[in-house]
Amino acid sequence: MTTVELGNIKLEIDRIETEKFYATQNGFICDCPDCVNYVSKISNVQSELNGLEKELGIDLTKAVGQGMDELMPHDYDNYHLYVIPYYVIGKCFINRNELEKQSFEPNWEKTKKAEYKLTENISLNINETNKYVEIENAENILTIWLEYKTELIKK
Repeated sequence: MTTVELGNIKLEIDRIETEKFYATQNGFICDCPDCVNYVSKISNVQSELNGLEKELGIDLTKAVGQGMDELMPHDYDNYHLYVIPYYVIGKCFINRNELEKQSFEPNWEKTKKAEYKLTENISLNINETNKYVEIENAENILTIWLEYKTELIKK
């Protein structure tokens, strides 16, 4: 297990199993403008993560979303926000308490999650997803919703 601490959040990650999962996944194949633009910015995301994705075993070039999990673009007045799901095998603790199991709340505000702002442009929302994400032989699965803020796309 690899332990990663982000403020009051502690992640216990099975990095080897997470890396094995990513090795079996496809890259982003969608050719919509948002996916193409995000893929073109992955090197910027890696720079801002400063190696965190490697500690977690995440391959940013892989589109791993299952079910309703997929890259979601949002336009705001002066910036564009990509929200991308990445899965890791492991557990999340907040103030030493394990992140509460999901209850499938219909709205995101009620979802139990850990939130961490890494840089001005990158935030992480972490939630336990054992009930609806399937990874072979994985007992504990987390979704790390990477939020990447970038310049507004001019249309």
